[in-house]
Amino acid sequence: MRVKVYRLTTCYKCDEVEAFMKREGVSFEPVVVDELKGDEQERMLADIYRLTGQRSFPVVDIDGNTVIGFDEKKLRHLLSLPAREGAAKAATKAIREVVTTKQIEGLLEWIKNTADAFGCKVNPDKAILQSILDGLIKNERRYGYRSCPCRLASDEYLKDSDIICPCAYMSWDLEVYGRCYCSLYVNEKYIAKDTSLPQYLIDSRESGRGALDIGQVHEARKTLPSFKTHLRFASFLVGSFSRDKIKEGFINIVESIGLKQEDIKWREIVAVAVGKDESGNQLMAKMDQGMDVYTYQIWFPKKTDFEFIRGSIVDADIFIYDQQMTGMEVEKALGGKEGFGSIVRDDIRVYGDFDFYRGGRDRFVITADPVRITEDALEAIIKEITILENCYYLLRNERQKYILSSDRMNDIEAGLVGKFSAISMNLPKATPDDLREWLYALSTKFGEIAGISEEVRHYSSDTGSRIELIRNILKEWGEMPIEGRNSLNRFYLSATVSLGDDYQRLSRRIDGLRREMIDLMTNLRTKVDLNIQEQSLELQKSVDETTKTQVKLQRTVEGLSVIILSYYIVSIAKFVFDGLKSGGLIDMSTSVLTAIFVPIAILISLLLTKEVKEWRAKKKEKK
Repeated sequence: MRVKVYRLTTCYKCDEVEAFMKREGVSFEPVVVDELKGDEQERMLADIYRLTGQRSFPVVDIDGNTVIGFDEKKLRHLLSLPAREGAAKAATKAIREVVTTKQIEGLLEWIKNTADAFGCKVNPDKAILQSILDGLIKNERRYGYRSCPCRLASDEYLKDSDIICPCAYMSWDLEVYGRCYCSLYVNEKYIAKDTSLPQYLIDSRESGRGALDIGQVHEARKTLPSFKTHLRFASFLVGSFSRDKIKEGFINIVESIGLKQEDIKWREIVAVAVGKDESGNQLMAKMDQGMDVYTYQIWFPKKTDFEFIRGSIVDADIFIYDQQMTGMEVEKALGGKEGFGSIVRDDIRVYGDFDFYRGGRDRFVITADPVRITEDALEAIIKEITILENCYYLLRNERQKYILSSDRMNDIEAGLVGKFSAISMNLPKATPDDLREWLYALSTKFGEIAGISEEVRHYSSDTGSRIELIRNILKEWGEMPIEGRNSLNRFYLSATVSLGDDYQRLSRRIDGLRREMIDLMTNLRTKVDLNIQEQSLELQKSVDETTKTQVKLQRTVEGLSVIILSYYIVSIAKFVFDGLKSGGLIDMSTSVLTAIFVPIAILISLLLTKEVKEWRAKKKEKK
């Protein structure tokens, strides 16, 4: 039996399939698609699409029979394995990149805020949640954005915008399956294990439930007015309003321009409403999500003063004319401003004046011959202008974050300069307590700097991806200058590229300060180690002196023992000699005999002392 498993390194369902195969002893060939490159990956995706008609993962090919996702019942049937109710899904994780606790905590906080905004929950299963977090962080490192870990991304932001977490299919999946495709976001039914929910879910992206666009509204196709069209759009940060508030805002917009709720066609987090005004002119409202923002669009047949809810990060008008205009006419359309301008995409002229950050609205004028402003070209340019505006004003918000991070670094650095000087001056005469106090203070500051460094890395990554997106759009436009006007390229890049450079400089500054602190803390630790070593040597010296004293004392005691023992032996000998003298057995003087016997007594004492020492030593060894 030939078994192939097509998988992604970021997909925990793929881990579950592999764990199942290994647990059941099934031989299989794993194909890790996101680690393949170029033509090899394209060929493998073509094979998967031929087998399934989709690009979802995991895919198991069993002798030509395919299973999408982890459907244990179906796998057991095709593999002729015995049924096993409630078999554990003990997934072994794929090799993941190591991530820091701070990264996980920051991402989890963002996910919880997103769940609150959409009125759903975060998956309470900690093992599944950890696997999804690993996959999101890996994709963010790989692509620069958090694409769904259970889908293969293309490394092109525009192509992947619908699968950037939270994906454009989440609302549909929550409604039908009780969870999104990767099961990061779930509803109460799923948590309560409602049996009415399907056990396995289909990838809505591959099943045709894609995000709505203008071209999908067949009931009332948009046609360009013969003279001009006015489009108004505004964007709001995801999380700044709840999901219900966003929907309520869109309904208010639809009703305000004369349409009805019944005209709205909802699809996930996208909605479109199309109708006509009293004069028969076409009206359209659209809501979409991407790049961390919600965007409302309204198409009017003429200029209209309409106000969105407060709190937008972008507010702009786009006026579309189906004829070329003179410089004076452009300035009039821009509200009396000369503005910026570029020729893009086959002689379509785009003019812009940027007044939103001064409390007004940005204004764009698009002009071209009717033949050139086709529906597709118009939609593409409007989508790209919306992305440029969102990126630009998100980067202006990032500028505030940069300033806050830079100010915090200034405060820390100012305090450390004085600390470094004090340590350098007092280091030669520092006490152990001084060293410990300095080390503690520096370690605390080092932790603060590490936190700022992580924030700067995250902000810098977001900044870099947005600047790159701006560059890609401007490159695709193939801009040509309009005489007498600064190009749109100059406006968008001059105010944003510098932020990327500023973040790089701040990162280098942080790295330099961290290296300096590491060097100083290393010196302090070395000094502490030397002090400990000196104390150890002093202690060893004291122990040696004590040992020597004990040896001397022992020898003195042994000498005294010999003297005392000799004294007693001599006394006993004298007593014997006196007895022998009294019995007439010897006729020599007992004093002379005693004097002669003294050396013999000392020798006997020494021998006895030696024997006792040897006996005690042997007894100690036996113990």
